Amino acid sequence: MRHGLMACTFVGSLMGNTALAAGPAESSGTAGSGQGTVSASLKRLEDVVDQQQARIEALRHQIELRQTASPDAARVEGIKRVVRELISDAQFREGLYPRHAHVGYDEGLYIKSSDEAFLLNITGMMQVRWTGLNRQTDNRRLPGRNRQDDINGFEIQWLVLSFDGHIHDPRLTYLIQVIGDTDQGNSWETYYASMSYEFAEELVVSAGILDLPQGFNNLVADNRQLFVDRALAEEVFNVGFTPGVTVGGLLFGRLEYAAGAFNRSAQACERLYCEQLDTNFAYAGSLVYHVLGDGVGDDETDLVYSKDPRWDVGTSFAYNDNNSDRGVSSLYAIPDRIRRGQGIGGYGQADLAGTDLLQFGAHTAFRYRGFSFTTEWYLRTIDGDDERSDWERLTGRSDSMHFQGGYVEAGYFIVPKEVEVAARLGGVWDVSGDNTWEYTFGVNYYPYQSHDLKIQADYTRIEEAPITTEYGNWFQNDDIDMFRVSLQAAF
Repeated sequence: MRHGLMACTFVGSLMGNTALAAGPAESSGTAGSGQGTVSASLKRLEDVVDQQQARIEALRHQIELRQTASPDAARVEGIKRVVRELISDAQFREGLYPRHAHVGYDEGLYIKSSDEAFLLNITGMMQVRWTGLNRQTDNRRLPGRNRQDDINGFEIQWLVLSFDGHIHDPRLTYLIQVIGDTDQGNSWETYYASMSYEFAEELVVSAGILDLPQGFNNLVADNRQLFVDRALAEEVFNVGFTPGVTVGGLLFGRLEYAAGAFNRSAQACERLYCEQLDTNFAYAGSLVYHVLGDGVGDDETDLVYSKDPRWDVGTSFAYNDNNSDRGVSSLYAIPDRIRRGQGIGGYGQADLAGTDLLQFGAHTAFRYRGFSFTTEWYLRTIDGDDERSDWERLTGRSDSMHFQGGYVEAGYFIVPKEVEVAARLGGVWDVSGDNTWEYTFGVNYYPYQSHDLKIQADYTRIEEAPITTEYGNWFQNDDIDMFRVSLQAAF
């Protein structure tokens, strides 16, 4: 309304001024021309007033729209609030979509039911490796120096898919893990397959294809190793995984225990299914005490950069009374005797059918602010029970014999959570007086401060390898210099 009053005032003022201006003209006898000028001026003023009025109406209309829109917006917000409250109600959601699934990513893909009764996690890992290997046979009891073929090539060392979660109850869990064999027909094989039920923190029962709970390096996760591969001693003393049942748990908040019965001890995935089984189980067990912190877990590094020190001390055993199982073998030293005029020595492997195997282990592991330290010791004894066995035939011994092995390793992040340097000294000794040693140095790079993507490089020197590794990276009785670079990706 202020715009209308201003326009009227303006018109009145202008008309007054026009009348004053017209007075002298009329008195001078020019009344006709004055009236025309006044009419034109009034016309222009009317046009201005009409334009101003149109603007006033447009502004009034906009104000009315805004006043009427506010209640609608408030009602919309109220409806949204009610909908949010309903959706947050689990019973209401179940009524709309009974047991619908949630899909997402949290250190792996997951699918879970809305009531969280069912969970499936899907993870994977691939490791591409380059190996350059210089091989020589220089056994002190073999004449001459025999040059072997060197190795230089790429391989996919690991190709793994894992499926785990729970069924009906978070305490009833499962694990299925398969590995891809890229060397032989690109086939897939079952690696682990197990179910577990947690009665309490102190009691967890598991059944399926499981690791024998013996040793530390044997139980380290494949994607969380300090070096490109495990220690030489672990290659020799590894008792593997096989179908069985275990019980375990955490006692008093610090003491982890595990014990189980298995079909037998095993050292290769192709030996999981035993065509020849005797009536005797293999047994294994372990105790790990968390001296400081809540344990080092299955990681050889301190990538988490522990703010407080973590320190574990553990011991373990494995026993296998092997009357007829085939395919499980062990290291021995070839007797130093003359065959066809040549000195024979070095190492060999013999089948353990008809023997008793008893193995002990002890380890300690420490982690603090990027520094990791682990040392482990093994003792294996083998007692021949059957003079017809391959063991007695090849070793020439029917009495009990033993040998030992172990390693000391350390790593440190020179750039926290990104660049790590590491060193390891290990070996096998007391094998009928023979000893062999491993020296390894490495560097690791974690671009995203995670095992999900890392690059590892190491150099290993082994003086007279005691066995051929499962994956053929080195060969028995070779002196080797080995360089490896590994690219690992996981999700």
